[in-house]
Amino acid sequence: MRLRTLILVGAAYGLLSSCASTRAITPQAVEQSVDWDTAAQTEVLLTSFEFTPRVIELEAGTPVRLLITNQQDGHDFTAPDFFAAARIASGDLERVANGQVNLREGESIALRLIPEAGRYDVVCTRTGHALLGMRGEIVVR
Repeated sequence: MRLRTLILVGAAYGLLSSCASTRAITPQAVEQSVDWDTAAQTEVLLTSFEFTPRVIELEAGTPVRLLITNQQDGHDFTAPDFFAAARIASGDLERVANGQVNLREGESIALRLIPEAGRYDVVCTRTGHALLGMRGEIVVR
């Protein structure tokens, strides 16, 4: 009975997560004058049911290259409020679909962006992944 409840909760969470990620997210494009060569790089690793680091710390208004690497299986990096608030380099806008970046196993994606101050949830919306611990937070000070 306990396993059945866990499966039902996981399925319900997966449905809610996928519904939440389908809302339209329109990030703002960054002007071309940003010098991305001097931007700091922050790396995030996606592994089996884990984001490393779990808390991603960024500085508000400061250009950053966010390097997201998927080391295992298929995962996504879903942070709709974060991406909606950030200004993203125009060449990287197409990599963020409705607040989500999808990555195949072994794939890395570097996003050039300027984050807005706040605390944002990040989650993998693949069925059951968040329930098994694939959640985190982006803190922009």
